[in-house]
Amino acid sequence: MRFKKRILILAFIALIVVFLIPKLNIAKDSIDDIITSIRVFIETVYYVRNAYIEKNLDNKKLEYEAIRGYLKALDDPYTEFFDPKAFKTFTEDMQGSFGGVGMRLESKDGKILVVSPIEGTPAFKAGIKPGDQIVEVDGQSVVDKPLDLVVSMIRGEIGKEVKIKIYRESEKKYYEFVLKRALIEVPVVEYKVLDNNIGYIRFYEFTQNSPQKLSDAFRALEKKVNGVILDLRNNPGGDLKAAVTIASFFISENDQVKTIIKDNNTSRTFDTKGIIVYRQDRDKRLYGEKVVKGIYKWNKPLIVLVNRYSASASEILSGAINDYNKGILVGEKTFGKGVVQTIFTLSDGSAVKITTEKYLLPSGRDINKEGIVPEVLVEMAPENVGKDNDVQLNRAIEILKKNVSLLRDKTKVVLRK
Repeated sequence: MRFKKRILILAFIALIVVFLIPKLNIAKDSIDDIITSIRVFIETVYYVRNAYIEKNLDNKKLEYEAIRGYLKALDDPYTEFFDPKAFKTFTEDMQGSFGGVGMRLESKDGKILVVSPIEGTPAFKAGIKPGDQIVEVDGQSVVDKPLDLVVSMIRGEIGKEVKIKIYRESEKKYYEFVLKRALIEVPVVEYKVLDNNIGYIRFYEFTQNSPQKLSDAFRALEKKVNGVILDLRNNPGGDLKAAVTIASFFISENDQVKTIIKDNNTSRTFDTKGIIVYRQDRDKRLYGEKVVKGIYKWNKPLIVLVNRYSASASEILSGAINDYNKGILVGEKTFGKGVVQTIFTLSDGSAVKITTEKYLLPSGRDINKEGIVPEVLVEMAPENVGKDNDVQLNRAIEILKKNVSLLRDKTKVVLRK
């Protein structure tokens, strides 16, 4: 009777949690289905709490590790759990400042990789490079650890040191760095005028305020330049809404593209007008993210620079520009993250980020794990971005100089030979 009573109590708690979660039109499992599916887990929790030799258990730690294990079994690098501290770290990213060492990180195949160090930060000054794999933080292995956990280990009190061990694949060597944490102000946009009246905008990350910052940059340049190079290299993405808004700078509600949706052995074709990106749920339903009307519009030639670390929202933006022929992509194949995550906050301040949809480009292209191949392929080590030997930028400048007038009608420009 005591065990059954506990089962009923836990079932009631589960019922509250389910009703606290935002309603999704994809939800199908009933509460009875869910309780039945986790009955063995609940029984295990009961026996651990009542029979394990140690009485003073850290039940919250056990709960969090159980959630992480459950999510890890999905074999999805983008679905993850944030404990309250890690969720605070995540929200700090969106706000744009925190105490840390200045690295943008990405999880891939169980590895924590440096997308790019932020210029001027302790990580940048120490010589950490894009592509470096973080293997230890303060002597603890982080291989196969969740990204949020690794980020929370690296961040901390300003002025305190953190020891980071990395593996550099290009050199087949390990390096250790002792870095002093500093206040990291995440740059969003930097811009300048290059020779020959060419505008250059370096765009670092899609945050909630990035559309305003980017439109300010375009407005500042529009009367001074003949065309712009928008640099999305090493940009890991971010807010989907920001990507849709920024893409609307270049694409109008009247722009059209032919869409081909492939599903197993069938396909369907239709015309798409004014859609920046399609979201597709697990039932294969399509939801189009439409152009935002009444905002800033750029009407001069555009080149977009991408590389292997241009991911997620960067691929939405560059892919939409590519599909609607609004600019030329230069660089190398992008990262290939074509799935959308939804954040669900939990009752104790923790949260789960769950992959709920995939996104498809306006043409119907599914780029998850495939990436986008630019029209002009220029291979280059990611750490050379912004350096004197930045051959990708030099190629973009060359194209823009020769084709400023022709870029207004991209179909006239011959790029592939």
